[in-house]
Amino acid sequence: MKVKPLVVALLGALPMFVSPVQAETLDFKGCVNATLNNNPNMAVSDARIAQAEHALQAAKASRMPQIIASVTVARSDNALNVFGMKLQQRQASLGDFGFDNNVAAQFGAGNYGTEPHDLNYPGSHNDLNTRLEIRLPVWNGGKISAYQDQAKAMVLAAKQGDAATQQYLIFNVYQAYEGVHTARAYIAVAKKALEAADAYVKTTQNLVEQGVVVRSELLNAKVHRAEAMTALEKAKSQEQIALDSLKMLMNRQDMTSLDVGERIAMTLPYEEVDELVDVALENNPELAAMEKQTVSKQAAVRAEKAALYPSFNVMARNDWNSDSLSLGESAYTVAGVAEWKLTDFGVTSNTVDRVQAAANEQKAKLQSKRNEVRLKVLTAWRNLKVAQKQQNMNRVAVAQAEEAQRLIMKRYKNGVSTMTEVLATQAQLDKARADLVKSDYEVNVQRAQLRLLTGTMSLASLKVIK
Repeated sequence: MKVKPLVVALLGALPMFVSPVQAETLDFKGCVNATLNNNPNMAVSDARIAQAEHALQAAKASRMPQIIASVTVARSDNALNVFGMKLQQRQASLGDFGFDNNVAAQFGAGNYGTEPHDLNYPGSHNDLNTRLEIRLPVWNGGKISAYQDQAKAMVLAAKQGDAATQQYLIFNVYQAYEGVHTARAYIAVAKKALEAADAYVKTTQNLVEQGVVVRSELLNAKVHRAEAMTALEKAKSQEQIALDSLKMLMNRQDMTSLDVGERIAMTLPYEEVDELVDVALENNPELAAMEKQTVSKQAAVRAEKAALYPSFNVMARNDWNSDSLSLGESAYTVAGVAEWKLTDFGVTSNTVDRVQAAANEQKAKLQSKRNEVRLKVLTAWRNLKVAQKQQNMNRVAVAQAEEAQRLIMKRYKNGVSTMTEVLATQAQLDKARADLVKSDYEVNVQRAQLRLLTGTMSLASLKVIK
């Protein structure tokens, strides 16, 4: 039996049974959903919302009564403590005053300077105090209401921050997604350049053999082809970098290949810059979050000012005291406490001033942020207009460069032009094509930037490029 041919045959058939690893293809919506579901920044945002909501619930719960249960076990030979324990346990007797040591007879004799031994040296005594207490806040200068307003504002700020995070991630996904298609456009340009370079080498080789051109022309053509190959490899590298950026945004750490769906274009909610500025100042979620933070700071000032006003609270308590493990004797206490801090020599007033200064700082930051957003909208809009003009000019430049290359190549084949002129014209064509790819990317990214600034960066704002 010939084993070796059989092994070779099995090895040759093995690829038929091994399914190749297919790259997972996601369209833009799929990339966005994967990012919003898995990106750690969303987990951070969710945690901030949870913190703010729990703070609000805590502030609301401050209006409710507090119910406190406690058990205290004590043993003491302190005369005052022991007598108090016995009174609470309702066990006090005349013997505790020394009447079992003929003190009564001495009192009868008018000897009031006698010191009762059992009262002054009672020995150790145990006390088990079981307490149930209810404390109800009635009025605290508006502190609880201020805390609630502060917490509500922070919840709204956290939610606006969550919206800002989502839109920022969508923008980053779009930038990386568009980067993949842009890199592929560069690859297409580089492939055309390489095809042209191969043709130049072949044509020049024939012309050299015919004695029409010198051999140095062939060397120039080969150098140009090497440069075209390098440009192609660079474009392929940029494509992989953009795909890796997408995987990072989606928090994917596996080695599965990723591919993207159709290219998409960005539209604007409005074309006029004044309208874009108004929408940004109204809808920008990062700006809205800062506005809510400013409201929260103002509420914090009111909370600190509450210490300047009187307060009134109610307490109800029931105690059980025993010298053993039992509830023992019961006693209740009901109290209403009115309190007004007349002066603390500037502690409260300085605290209020400090918090007010923090609120003023936040208000100034808000105005600065509004100015920043306005400037960014104006800058992005102007950059967009420049990019659109550049895009139109680049389309014309490509058409002109293609025609120039056709003419110079015709002259070269007739022996009228040199390879140096051919390559110079081809370089202009390659650059024109690359510039058009760059301007296409710049137009879409600037539109996306305006969408982000105006708070309208959403899947609904996109359309597929046919």
